[in-house]
Amino acid sequence: MGLLIKVWDLPTRLFHWLLVLLMSASVLSAWVWENMVWHANCGYALLALWLFRLVWGFIGGHWSRFGRLLSSARHVMRHVQRPADWTLPGHNPLGSWSVMAMLLFIGLQIFTGMLSDDDAGFSGPLTAFFSNQWVSKATLYHAQIGKWVLLCLVVVHLLAIIYHEWVKHQRLVRAMFNGMQTAPANTTPSQDKWTNRLWGLLTGVVCVVLVQAGLQWLQPAA
Repeated sequence: MGLLIKVWDLPTRLFHWLLVLLMSASVLSAWVWENMVWHANCGYALLALWLFRLVWGFIGGHWSRFGRLLSSARHVMRHVQRPADWTLPGHNPLGSWSVMAMLLFIGLQIFTGMLSDDDAGFSGPLTAFFSNQWVSKATLYHAQIGKWVLLCLVVVHLLAIIYHEWVKHQRLVRAMFNGMQTAPANTTPSQDKWTNRLWGLLTGVVCVVLVQAGLQWLQPAA
């Protein structure tokens, strides 16, 4: 019989919901409000959050680490053939690939956004360091390709959640609020003590400061 254990530490859960909030605000600011100042600010906040997740993938809770994701992803073919055999908590092999793809394309969308020039008064802070050809390519990808790739990944993610919630009766959404999931006996839990949360807070602050300092440094060149 499975035991209820801590799988998602608080920093990971906060990252997840902040990502949902900032990506939603980014889409609304560009597509609905057409406010590029807000859109850029959302992008900078997403950059700090993305950097945090990269760091937390090495020092965070057991099930949030990249080593765990890669270990799970290696079993994708076996999982596709026999999905019922997968009983570990966290992301299954397909979910692990989805998370890594999401992080990759979010990072690419942020970078190309900072390298974009919309010819309507907005120039990303990296445009001064690249040729017009690269700026044009980045702008094309960011505005015409990358956003649809991310939208497709988000839709697949939501459909997977609906499937696991309604068909397999796995409470993934609840787990992302309280961090708890059912797992086989002797499964390693994620540490979520106050010391781990303090490390998460310090990591987040450092990422915000680095992004802010980087933007200040790029300002004269932009």
